[in-house]
Amino acid sequence: MKNSAVSRAKLKEYHLEVSEALTAIGNPTLGQTIQQDRGSQLEHLGIKFPALRRRVRQGFSFYDLPKEQVLDVWDSLWRTSPYGDVLFAALEFYAPLVKKQADPDLWPVMRQWVDRVDNWCHSDGLSAIYSRLLAGNSVEVYPQIVVWNQAKGEWKRRASLVSLIHYTGKNAVFMPVDKVLPLVTNCLDDDRFYVQTAVGWVLREMGNVHRSEINNYLKTHAQKMSAPAFSRAIERLDLKERTKLRDMRRGA
Repeated sequence: MKNSAVSRAKLKEYHLEVSEALTAIGNPTLGQTIQQDRGSQLEHLGIKFPALRRRVRQGFSFYDLPKEQVLDVWDSLWRTSPYGDVLFAALEFYAPLVKKQADPDLWPVMRQWVDRVDNWCHSDGLSAIYSRLLAGNSVEVYPQIVVWNQAKGEWKRRASLVSLIHYTGKNAVFMPVDKVLPLVTNCLDDDRFYVQTAVGWVLREMGNVHRSEINNYLKTHAQKMSAPAFSRAIERLDLKERTKLRDMRRGA
C-alpha cells in the first residue's frame, strides 16, 4: 500500500530543522564568496563539503519515515529552499545510495530537479545521480537526456552530457559510443563555457575506453571545436597525438 504524502505542517517542520542545522555549521562570509563565484541566485551558507557530508550522515528526524516520504521531504526542500546548501544536502543523501542501487522510483521525482539548477556545481552533483539512474534504466532515462540535449537552457544542456559518464575514474564510461557522440555533436556550436567544458570532458573520458572512435571523432571535428572543449578532450593523449590534432585544428 502506498504511503500517504507528508503533510504541509510536517514539511514546514522539516524545512526548519534542516535549515537551522545547516545554518549552524555555515560561514556566511564563505557563503557569499561561493555564491558570487558560481553566479547562483540561491543563498549559500558557506559549508565545506566534508562538514556537509558529516551532517547529512548524522541524520534528520525524517530519516525514520518510509523511503517514499523521505523522498517527498527532499523533493520539497529541493524545490523551495532558498539555500544552495540544502540542495547539496539532498545530493549528498542520495549519492551514496544510487551508487549501491539505482532505485527506479527516484527518477520520476528527480528528473524535475534539473529545472532549479542555476550553477555548475549543483548541475554536476545532480548529473552524478542521473548517471547512475541512466545506467540502471537507460530505456526510460535516456530519452529525457536527449530532450535536455535539445533544450536551450545551459544547465539542461550540460546535464545531458555530464550524465552520460560516471565521475572520472575506473568504470566511468558505461554508455555506447553511438548513444553519446550525437549528443556531443549537437552541443559543438553552443558557445557557453560550461557546455563546452562538458563536451571536452565527455570526449576525454570516452577516449579512455573507445580510443579509436574518439580519436577519429576529434580528427573530424577538431577545427569546429571550441578551445575549452578541444583542450580538455586531448589533455590525456600522448604528445604526438596532441601535436597532430593541434596541427589539424590549425589547418596545417
